[in-house]
Amino acid sequence: MKTMKYLYFLIGSLYLCGCCSVGKKQSAESLGAQVRVANELLAGVTHKFELARDENLNLKKEIALFRKNQDIDSKSFIKASEVFQNDLSSDGVQDDMVRMQITERGLVLSVLAEKIFVTGTDDLSDTGKDFLNKIVTLIEKRFLANYIFIEGHTDNQSLAVFEWKSDWDFSFARALSVLKYFTESKHLDPWQLSASGFGQYRPYATNETKEGRRLNRRIEIIISPQKSRHTVMKIRQEEVYGVR
Repeated sequence: MKTMKYLYFLIGSLYLCGCCSVGKKQSAESLGAQVRVANELLAGVTHKFELARDENLNLKKEIALFRKNQDIDSKSFIKASEVFQNDLSSDGVQDDMVRMQITERGLVLSVLAEKIFVTGTDDLSDTGKDFLNKIVTLIEKRFLANYIFIEGHTDNQSLAVFEWKSDWDFSFARALSVLKYFTESKHLDPWQLSASGFGQYRPYATNETKEGRRLNRRIEIIISPQKSRHTVMKIRQEEVYGVR
């Protein structure tokens, strides 16, 4: 009887030991799986961190380059505005007919419509073409790769006087005339040019007076700090291969 009890005890002990071993084995396997998952997650996070770090470094480089280019362009704008102002003064151009300023948009040349257009039309006058030729010379000497935005503006009475369909039509037609003169007659790169019309909705002065309306009828030519990649590549090819 004692022997049987001992055998039962021994079998039970072996069974319990087996269960403990299986439990420990299962726990170890579960822990190993958790560690593997944690390592995979850590690797993923590390990879994302490295990508974010690289993107941040690239962004810092781009910002530094942009600031450097901005500084270079600002100096170019200041020098160009001084030279251009001297040219205008020597030609006896009225001070209020042409305004120049350097803003975050770049070098802005604001020209009264009467300076370059036949009254009530989008046709360039002879004096207007002469004036635009000076701007073309400025662009060719200093800003051959910069984007150039041409904007047309009107007063609030253009429709009643000249019977255009809308202020936008009139202002855009005038901006487009300047753009076409630059590209078709003076052969500036079309990739760097664009035209837009704002009608009466971005006035420089009040539309309540005759003088204010005169100042609002204008073309603005903005030489941007941004450069046309297409134009830059074209210039480089011309420098290397000597072709146009």
